[in-house]
Amino acid sequence: MLTFHIIAGSFVLIFGLGSLIFQKGDYLHRHSGNLFFLSLILMAGSAIFLADDPTIAISSIYFASTAWVVIIKPEKKTGIFEIIALIAISIICARYFYVATTSEPGFMVTMFYIFGTIALLATLLDLNYIVRGGLIGVHRISRHLWRMCYAMLGAVLSFVANTSDKWPQFIDANLPIYALIAIMLFWLIRVLFTKWLDKSTNFIGKGSSIVNLINKRA
Repeated sequence: MLTFHIIAGSFVLIFGLGSLIFQKGDYLHRHSGNLFFLSLILMAGSAIFLADDPTIAISSIYFASTAWVVIIKPEKKTGIFEIIALIAISIICARYFYVATTSEPGFMVTMFYIFGTIALLATLLDLNYIVRGGLIGVHRISRHLWRMCYAMLGAVLSFVANTSDKWPQFIDANLPIYALIAIMLFWLIRVLFTKWLDKSTNFIGKGSSIVNLINKRA
C-alpha cells in the first residue's frame, strides 16, 4: 500500500505541475488536470488506510473533488454533491480545531489551527455557494483554482517533509511550497482582478478556452 501511495503521489506532482505550466483551458491543461485529480484521489485514498488519523487525506479528497466538480458542472448549478461536501468539510473543520485545542503545544498544533482556519473558510464559501445556487464567471474559476492548488499543496508538503534532508544546503527545501503558494496567488489575482478570463477567448482559440469548455459542458 505504501508503494502504491508513493507512486500515486509522484503522479500527483507530475500532472499537477503540468496543469500549472500548460495554457489554461487548453487540451493539455484539461487532461493534466483530470489525471492530477485521479492520481490525488488514489494517493489520498491510500493515505486513509496508512495514516493514524485520516483527516488530512479526506480533506485533500474534499478540496480536489469540489474543485473538479465546479468546473464540469453548468454555471449556477448545485445539487446533492455540494450538500454532502458542506457536511464533510464542516466535520473536517471541527476535527482540526478539536485536535489543535486538545494536543500539546508544538509545530503540528499550529498547522492544525491553519488547516482548521482554511477548512472554516471553505465551509463558509460552500454555504454561500449553495445559498446562491452556484457561481458564474471569475468566481467559479477562482473556486476551481484555489481548491486545486490547495489540494496539490498537501502533496507538496508531504514531498518536502520526506526529502528535505536530501536537498543541497544552498537551496531552501521549502522552495516548492513557496512557489506553489505564489503561483496560486498570482492566478487568483489575475482571474479576479483583471480581464484575463474575457480575453482568454481571443488568444486560446475556439474549443480550447475555459469559457468554451464550460459552455460545452453546460
